[in-house]
Amino acid sequence: MSYRMKARTERLTQTKQTTSEHRQDKVLDGTTAPTGSRLGPAGTHPGHYARAARRRQNLTLDELAERTGLSKGHLSRFERGEKSLSIAALIRLAEALQTRVSTLLGESAGADGLHVVRAADRQVLTSSPSEGGYRYAALSRAQVDAPYEAFIVHLNAESSMNKGAYHGGEEMFFVLSGTVEIELAAHTLVLRSGDYAQFPGHIQHHVRGVDPQTSILIIVAGANE
Repeated sequence: MSYRMKARTERLTQTKQTTSEHRQDKVLDGTTAPTGSRLGPAGTHPGHYARAARRRQNLTLDELAERTGLSKGHLSRFERGEKSLSIAALIRLAEALQTRVSTLLGESAGADGLHVVRAADRQVLTSSPSEGGYRYAALSRAQVDAPYEAFIVHLNAESSMNKGAYHGGEEMFFVLSGTVEIELAAHTLVLRSGDYAQFPGHIQHHVRGVDPQTSILIIVAGANE
């Protein structure tokens, strides 16, 4: 091999190593992560943030399970990055841990008050099949005293947000596209693109996609108050 070819090979190898290390750093610090129910290496799945918050408060899994109404086994697997949670369950978990859902999902608060989430940068989670199999992402920033949490949810005709969901605060729905059906106690609402609905989060609710592709903006206000 000539000296020129050898030097070129060494430069290419070094570039690949640097790129790989840079990507790994971005994943580990939570600024970038693959989509899906598992976000990548330790430190990027919401369960790892939840485990750190639980340990800071010296809570056992049994105590956290009692506070959230979730099983100890499910919480344990969630903390290990093996299970996902629905939005309603994440809200109850955040309440119990005195934090925000957006914090558990790896969002951060901007120093200047400006918070922008680009479509390509959203960290999308998929709830487990037993919890409806829908996709969602946090939009709001991780600010402890923020008055609301915002999410974008994607449903299809086979997915739903688990029946009997409940949490604190007030829930607001705005349908961005498609059609969604919401069961609320004695009411069944059918909302289409551009429609809006609002109700107390403590009322058990079941949200189901009707069309092949439905996107809704959900804002939960006052859940941590």
